[in-house]
Amino acid sequence: MFKKILLAVTPQIDTQTAPRAAFELARSRNAEVVLFHSLPLERDAWCCFDDQTDRDRLLAATEAKIAEFYKDDLKDIRHSIRVSTGNAHERMLKIIHAEDIDLIVMGHHTQPPHRADRMWGVVDTTIRKVCANVFCPVMVVTNPVPAGARIKRIVMATDFSTPSDSALCYAVQMASSFGAHLDIFHVLDVGQVTPNPAYYMQSMQVFIDKAVGRMQSRYARALEGVSHEFHCWEGVPYVEILKQARWQEADMVIMAQYSSSEDHAKPSVGSTTIQVALSPGCPSVLVNYRARTCI
Repeated sequence: MFKKILLAVTPQIDTQTAPRAAFELARSRNAEVVLFHSLPLERDAWCCFDDQTDRDRLLAATEAKIAEFYKDDLKDIRHSIRVSTGNAHERMLKIIHAEDIDLIVMGHHTQPPHRADRMWGVVDTTIRKVCANVFCPVMVVTNPVPAGARIKRIVMATDFSTPSDSALCYAVQMASSFGAHLDIFHVLDVGQVTPNPAYYMQSMQVFIDKAVGRMQSRYARALEGVSHEFHCWEGVPYVEILKQARWQEADMVIMAQYSSSEDHAKPSVGSTTIQVALSPGCPSVLVNYRARTCI
């Protein structure tokens, strides 16, 4: 399923969960990995700007350091290293669109960064800009992935929106490719600040049964031949998705990058997808809308 994976790299030791996951995935799928890093105009962890040097020499030195840093991991993986200068997301997007990248792997930063724009959750972060401009999914890895780990169980969160339907098609493709079990999950959003009065007018089980029936009728065709279950209960969406993934011992969570309840032009740090992706747990795959016809 994956032929070319783009990995955004950093030398910060406690953020190496994303590279490890990308390398394991590449080995299991015989995929090529493109390691990417963009040098800013300020200080960067891959290089030192104390001494003046020309651009080509700086790029070559940084590429050599990246190769040395990951040499043990890359010796049995097809790979290339791309180092650029300037705006990180713009440089990354050029590679993604030009080379048919089919998965982007990124990790959050657990050490205080030198620059605020390296942090998840800050407005206009690189990852937000990348997610807003690509068709291929973005996998965010926060916790270590065991060596040789297989994808055996996937949780797919849906809110019945068109982007969620597209993400469901992608999840079915993933489950089929890896022979994994798929848990389709819907949360009845009771609201964090303003409770939804509809849920207090009759038994919650009525709403749960209705949502499960809707999933069964909506996704039956797409799920033929795929091991799956439907789940639904009430709560705060990102909290319940994290619970479901933990209880099911999921290897991956798949969500639409945009949902019907969020401003498509301004994906916020408070969105369900970002809150799930930021939280410690199994890797989260954020899927941008793309016309898919499995339903």
